[in-house]
Amino acid sequence: MSNISIQGLSIRLGSADIIHDLNLEVQAGEFLVLLGPSGCGKSTLLHSIAGFIEPTDGSISIGGSDVTWADPKDRGIGMVFQSYALYPTMTVAQNMSFGPRIAGVPKAQIEARVNKVAEMLRLSDLLHRKPANLSGGQRQRVAIGRALVRQAQVLLFDEPLSNLDAKLRTSLR
Repeated sequence: MSNISIQGLSIRLGSADIIHDLNLEVQAGEFLVLLGPSGCGKSTLLHSIAGFIEPTDGSISIGGSDVTWADPKDRGIGMVFQSYALYPTMTVAQNMSFGPRIAGVPKAQIEARVNKVAEMLRLSDLLHRKPANLSGGQRQRVAIGRALVRQAQVLLFDEPLSNLDAKLRTSLR
């Protein structure tokens, strides 16, 4: 895991100031939760760290490297969206292994990672199914699994447990 350093970050979308002059330090291995009302900028901040929204001002560093203007693929981020964002034509195993496959990780290593994470998330029996044949909670676990299998420097979760039942939500926490 890597640290994140945000200095003077401002994000303006249209005529609206979403984030103004934010400074934030998250240490390597630290677990940080952002709380606030709907529309206060939590998702916007995560999308900016991931590189999906460009800042109006300020800088974002991950692991000591300035990534403010880097492409999302070059930031070492694993992101889980509330909306799953799964590839509908791929199986659970293919969705979970997508990032490491693209990165050229050896097949045996990918398979071991997928099996370990699938067991942890109770997905082992579903590895050959496609997203259309899964419940909402199962889809969300696949999205979480995909981020974990990547072994990214930073994991960003945007309401990752909201589609899970109470018992599973508690277990995954």
